[in-house]
This record gives sequence, C-alpha cells and structure tokens, in this order.
Amino acid sequence: MRTALGLTLLLLASAFSCGNAEEVVETEERQRAEHLPDPAGQVLDGGKEQEEVPREEMEPIEFTAMAWNIWHGGREDGEEVGVRKTIEVIQASGADIVAMQETYGSGEIISEALGFHFLPRGTNVSIHSRYPILEDVSVFEEFKCVGAVVELPNGKPLVYYSIWLPYAYEIWEVGTRLGRPDEELLAACQPSANDLAKIVALIEEKLTTTKYAAAPRIIAGDFNSMSHLDYSEATRAQFDGYTIDWPTSRVITNAGYMDAYRMLHPNVERMRDRTWTPRFPEQQQDRIDFIYFQGDALTPQTAQVLESHSEGFPSDHAALTARFRLDG
Repeated sequence: MRTALGLTLLLLASAFSCGNAEEVVETEERQRAEHLPDPAGQVLDGGKEQEEVPREEMEPIEFTAMAWNIWHGGREDGEEVGVRKTIEVIQASGADIVAMQETYGSGEIISEALGFHFLPRGTNVSIHSRYPILEDVSVFEEFKCVGAVVELPNGKPLVYYSIWLPYAYEIWEVGTRLGRPDEELLAACQPSANDLAKIVALIEEKLTTTKYAAAPRIIAGDFNSMSHLDYSEATRAQFDGYTIDWPTSRVITNAGYMDAYRMLHPNVERMRDRTWTPRFPEQQQDRIDFIYFQGDALTPQTAQVLESHSEGFPSDHAALTARFRLDG
C-alpha cells in the first residue's frame, strides 16, 4: 500500500510539474475500470468482455405431463357436473400439459377453465398446455393423433403428441378374455401396433425437416393395448397365467422411447398400475394408457395413476401423470 501510494504521489508531482496532472488521473481511472464490473453485469478483464450465463441455461426445469381419456367429453356424469369434475381432477394433479382423448366438444370449456392453450384435431384428440404452443406438428389421421411444439418456461421447445389407438375386438369385458389363446389376444391389439408404427415413422419424418429435430419428445395417450413390460414370466400369476409379448409397446420402445411410469415403478403391481378401469372393477384391469418419452435431457421424476374425486371419478380411464426434469 505504501509503495503504491508513494509511486502515485511521485507520478502526480512529476505530472503537475510538467502540467500533465489530468493525464495521470485518467490513466489511474482507466486501470481501475479494467477490473471492475460494468453496469450491464459484464466483467471487464484486460479489456475482454465475459458475458454471464443466463440463469435458465444453468438450472434444470420441471413440468408435469398427463395422459387422459376423459370418456365422452367428460359428460358421462352429466353435461355440467362431469366436465366440472374433469377440470378439477386436472387442476388437482398439477398437470402442465395434457394429452387428452375423447375430447368430444369439451376441449374449449376445459382449457378456458384451466387458463391453458388449446390445440384440438378432429373431435377426439387434443392438447392442453399451460405453456405457449409454437407450432402444430400433427401427423397421421386427425382422429388419432395431434402434435404440438410447446415452449417451456426456459424457452426450450418440447414436442408433445396426444394419440388414440384402435383395437380389433373386445378383450376386457367379463367373459371375453379368459381361456383365449395368446394368438387371439395379440390379434385384438394388432391394429394398435400397426397404427403406432405409422405414427412413430411419420413423427420422425416430419421433425427431421424442422429446427425441432433434436428437441425432447413425449408421446402420450390411450394405446388400447397392454405392455410387454407388464406381462412377463415373473408376473404370470397376476395376469391369469398369461405371458404375452404385446406388440404395441415393442413398436415404441424399439423406436427409442421410454415408458415413464414403468421406469419409475419397475415392480409390476396390476391393480396399482392399471388405468383401465376405475369405473368397471369387474372387467379385466390393465395398463393401457402411457406416457413415453425420448431425449437425453429429459428425466422422469415421479409418475402416478389418478382415479379419485370426492364426488366420484368422472372417467372410465384413470389419468396418468409423470413429472419430468429437463436439463439445460
């Protein structure tokens, strides 16, 4: 400190003697400024600007996805009360983006009540999002598939699809499954696998030509088929002695998508896991609604099946939610 002060005084004395005091003061101010933050938040070090990393790029964000077939527009319990209960289930879940099936004229009412953005396609499938919808990326038949690019709070895009898949004939009602050979059960769900194979291929084709090719993806909805991850040798006793390699779930997992619920609940419990059907307990109880995801930055944190409301659950399908973390 003393040495620096002495040098400064010497420089000032010399400068004043030469009539150049102002130049010395300016030199010292310039030297100090090279090591101080400027008003814009940038550090000036040796004349080089180093910008701060935006907060949203430093921290991950989380959001909750939902897949739910609301059963004839949510109106089975009444034109008004059924829709109201449907809205309340979604609100209570904390869902941020909903892949909805059997929307059937209730979509605008539900989205308006939630304060969400709404993207329908046809009468059946729709997407409801707390976050802005940037683009429609729908593929395949309008009754079965709608897709949106959603802008998450950190500005990152998320590709989100709501789908409904068909089946060939009934295998859930009482008397329609037990005793049938595996081949007949597989044939009942083959239309689901066929349509899904086309949807997955079309999604890949569509996104490849856009700036969203590398964005994380979610495909959620009513698949009307069970999963090969459930009907294994280890769980044969839970499923009436059946071990079945269901083709629909094979199609999407072979395409690189992960089953969010099963990833977080690897131990199969038929009644805990099932989404079909809280309204008809006498029928075969199965997991037929799914949330699949793809993308290294996307990680499921929690997943649960929702099937309760204080006034009675409004749908024959349970709702499925999964909370994800998206790393920057």
